[in-house]
Amino acid sequence: MKKLSEWWVYLAGVIAVIGVIIHIAAIFGGPSWYAYFGAPPQIVQSAREGTWLAPVSTMMITALMAICAAFAFSALGLIRRLPLLRTGLAGMAAICLLRSMILWPLMINHPELRNTFEIVAAIVWGLAGVGFVFGFRLVHAHR
Repeated sequence: MKKLSEWWVYLAGVIAVIGVIIHIAAIFGGPSWYAYFGAPPQIVQSAREGTWLAPVSTMMITALMAICAAFAFSALGLIRRLPLLRTGLAGMAAICLLRSMILWPLMINHPELRNTFEIVAAIVWGLAGVGFVFGFRLVHAHR
């Protein structure tokens, strides 16, 4: 049986892969998908108008999430060791945890952020952040 810490790293990788799938699906799903998943108004408008802003920015986010997944799976030894693995995992952990924690104080002055999607997203990215912390520790222990 895998150690609990490894399951956390798997969770972070799976969350990132699901993010990749959702973002690619949004491109094909169109403006309603962008709106549902909380894209900024200019991105939703771009999707409506068929301009490049929506798909290009979505693919950039997709690439970042794919990199996150690759780093998690590299930490687990499922793919070859990536360069700057510990640094990348530390940065990903920090960004995910910040993304998770920043919502709570922002909701005070921005009531539009008090919705199920934003709360669930904050929790999910917090879990991913914990997974990347465990990934960092796992790689650090096997130096």
